[in-house]
Amino acid sequence: MLRIGRIPYLNCEPYFAHLSGVELISETPRALGQAMAAGGLDAAPLSLMDALRLERLLAPLPFGIASRGPVRSVLLFSDRAPSDLEGAVIGVTDETATSVELLRVLLALKHKVTPRAWVGPHEPCDAVLLIGDTAIREAKTGRPWKQVLDIAGDWHEWTGLPCVFARWSIRAAVPAPERDGFARALDAALRRGIESIPAIAARRRDTGFDEREVAAYLRNFTYRFGPDEDRSIADFRRLRAQLDARP
Repeated sequence: MLRIGRIPYLNCEPYFAHLSGVELISETPRALGQAMAAGGLDAAPLSLMDALRLERLLAPLPFGIASRGPVRSVLLFSDRAPSDLEGAVIGVTDETATSVELLRVLLALKHKVTPRAWVGPHEPCDAVLLIGDTAIREAKTGRPWKQVLDIAGDWHEWTGLPCVFARWSIRAAVPAPERDGFARALDAALRRGIESIPAIAARRRDTGFDEREVAAYLRNFTYRFGPDEDRSIADFRRLRAQLDARP
């Protein structure tokens, strides 16, 4: 039985609501990347940073988590505009590296600011990056921040491309018939999951979204990847290299 990583965020529900015949291991994106590197998983929707870091071990699948605009669950909360964060202390989630790297690229290359320090999300800071259901709850019921930057919306506005957060990947060592069989099973589960978004919305109102908001939120994501998602991944890789090459 294949060991499949599951991200326990609302935006992954369409994949897992009807996926069966596998062993599901539920963890944060960062923990799933660590498990894949250690050989503890066969396939997972890996954080894009982990999918790139481990690409020699993996075969990519044409599925993932992406959006052509704001997603409402990867958010930078601050009382200052992004262009006013020069020298700021930025608190960042420890659940994934991809959103942190997207923010680093956007602040440096789009908004032209250099933060003074990056710290944990619970340390004193001028702005804090939160993801997933935690970000949704903070936006709905947290303190009244003056500025909330949607990372996916900011990326799409800047590049014209979808913002890619995760890509499904399967271990290359898994025999080809099993890889192909899992890809077909995942495609079928996703098709049923998208069809059952109303049912998912009815039972997943724990984030602070009402039923209508949950359905709209899930329909906002791209789950099947094509050329635009591949171009966005290539741009992300190039921009990170450009930023890393700075003195």
